Amino acid sequence: MKIELAPIRTIFGIDLRTLALFRILLGVYILIDLAMRSRDLVEHYTDAGVMPRSVQIDHLYVTTWSFHLANGAAWFQGLLFGISGFAALCLIAGWRTRFMTVISWGLMLSVQNRNTFILSGEDNLSLLLLFWALFLPLGARYSVDAALDKTQSFVKNEYASFATGALLLQGMSMYFFSALLKTHPIWFKDGTAVHYALQLDYLVTAFSLWFRQFQDLMTGLTYYVYLLELVGPFLIFSPLFHRTLRMTFMLAFMSMHLAFLLFLEIGFFPLISIIMNLTFMPGWMWDAIARRLPQRANAGLHLWFDRGCDFCEKTCCFLRVFLFLPATQTRPAQDDPDIGAELEARNSWVVTNGNEHHYKFQALALVFCSSPIFFPIGWLLKRAIFRNVGDRLYDLVGRNRKKLSKISRKWFAWRTSPPQFGVVTQLLAVIFLCFITVQNLATLPWSGVSPLPASFKMVRQALGLYQHWTMFAPFPEMTSPWPVIEGELADGMIVDVYNGKVGLANFGKPDLVSKVYGNYRWRKFLSNLEDQSYEDGPQFLALSYGRYLCRDWARLNPDKPVLQSFVIYFQIERSQPPGLPKHIQTRQVWNHDCAG
Repeated sequence: MKIELAPIRTIFGIDLRTLALFRILLGVYILIDLAMRSRDLVEHYTDAGVMPRSVQIDHLYVTTWSFHLANGAAWFQGLLFGISGFAALCLIAGWRTRFMTVISWGLMLSVQNRNTFILSGEDNLSLLLLFWALFLPLGARYSVDAALDKTQSFVKNEYASFATGALLLQGMSMYFFSALLKTHPIWFKDGTAVHYALQLDYLVTAFSLWFRQFQDLMTGLTYYVYLLELVGPFLIFSPLFHRTLRMTFMLAFMSMHLAFLLFLEIGFFPLISIIMNLTFMPGWMWDAIARRLPQRANAGLHLWFDRGCDFCEKTCCFLRVFLFLPATQTRPAQDDPDIGAELEARNSWVVTNGNEHHYKFQALALVFCSSPIFFPIGWLLKRAIFRNVGDRLYDLVGRNRKKLSKISRKWFAWRTSPPQFGVVTQLLAVIFLCFITVQNLATLPWSGVSPLPASFKMVRQALGLYQHWTMFAPFPEMTSPWPVIEGELADGMIVDVYNGKVGLANFGKPDLVSKVYGNYRWRKFLSNLEDQSYEDGPQFLALSYGRYLCRDWARLNPDKPVLQSFVIYFQIERSQPPGLPKHIQTRQVWNHDCAG
């Protein structure tokens, strides 16, 4: 029996359809991230919030930059959020893909640098994925750019370059170096790491509270996670049994992140990690999916447009690309005298399917019905209620074809030169792959690479290429904190400042501690504040947060006396070995006088 080895191009290449999925999911992720951030736009990104620019700037590296630091007003932050959202939508559509990727990466780095005390692993990973996307042809499939491309630059779906290898290696380095940093015996000897992780009540879900009764299962999961992170990054690149191992470990890593989503309140880290793992989706899986989709369009489907109408031709190209109809022909109606005469007589494009001829909105419904994905929309468009309105809309568009063609020529120009992903791009990908590898090695105490020179750190901070994958490494945290803030109004009344209520603060343990925090970014900020309280230096996080609470009380309670002073406590619950009870300690971390 002959054992075949997968070629290097297959091992380190990425199918263009996978890159298209990667592009779309990155755009969707950016929109979700912006929506979540916008809920606390004032609190986290303006001078009226917990991190005024004057405080943040003092704690940034010399080469760290941010457009968001140019103005501390809410309208300015909202404007930048809006630009980022527009770029994400364009990324999803694949319009001017490379430029929109640059904009998305730059604005993501900018917003992260605006408030570095609310960041977590998902921010680091999403920024790195966007960085590597700069070197890849994300718009080669299922995009506006692909529909307008006359160069035929990417005929085959298989695509391999140094940049594809760099993206895949970046993803697996997260797991491998995280495993190397898991040096405590609770991972590879005691098997209690998952037990301790699920003891962190300020992070866990209600499901975790129920699940942690199964000690044997948690022990098994500990070894599973450790071995998967240590061995999986090698086997997923194996030339032997490549198809089986790639699919197996891609699904294994994704299942691990789905479990994280079920057990832990860690924001969107599982989502961006799954997006990263999907870059390993090979072309044969796409081919298998395509074979199982209903074949609704036959070779006789043709879209006939009016020659000279730029808008008409491009609309046909868009329909062919976005409705997954690659075999459908688009031609000027004037190429066929009979079709051309029909177009003139009916003042409509013509869609032919064998001997059938369709016009106006009815033709559009047929094209949708021919799509293997969007055929249900076609069924709806055939209904009388849509058909009547659709024909009127079609006539409106038809009367304005010249204006629309003028717009399409300006904003949706044909691509007559191939996109540049040549020697310079690939050389940069190799350089930055070496760069991140050195940085990952520097995180290992025994590597001998650390400390890194200042010039290295300057480049790292300027480009957002930070690497330090301490996911529960060397061991999970051992304390679970949550805040309790009790204050006094100017008239002597005692109030629960954290919950905005009159009366004594409740120091009892909540049923679900993780819900004490507004969201995971507030959890990160307040846990950073609590961590800083153990240090001897200035407590600038507590001071900034205290000033914010004074302002926020006045804003939310205009009819009540002003907040005069308050004390920030943290309830600290220390994790214990299996079978032992936990105890709560009250720590006073900050006294604040609103008049000071």
